[in-house]
Amino acid sequence: MKRINFFMVLSLIFLSYSLSHAGTPKIDFSERVWDFGRVPQNYTVTHIFWIKNVGSDTLKGISVKTP
Repeated sequence: MKRINFFMVLSLIFLSYSLSHAGTPKIDFSERVWDFGRVPQNYTVTHIFWIKNVGSDTLKGISVKTP
């Protein structure tokens, strides 16, 4: 009977450890802000922001906002 209880406790410890260390997404940017400086009216400017998921789970719901 003691072996079963020890096995159950060991299983619960392993399960709680694996759930607490489950994969999480983490985002990494090449830069967070880019200043285009003074831009003439009706002039098109572009810049590429590199976004990378450095976490261990799927990254979802990226929202882009401009000032």
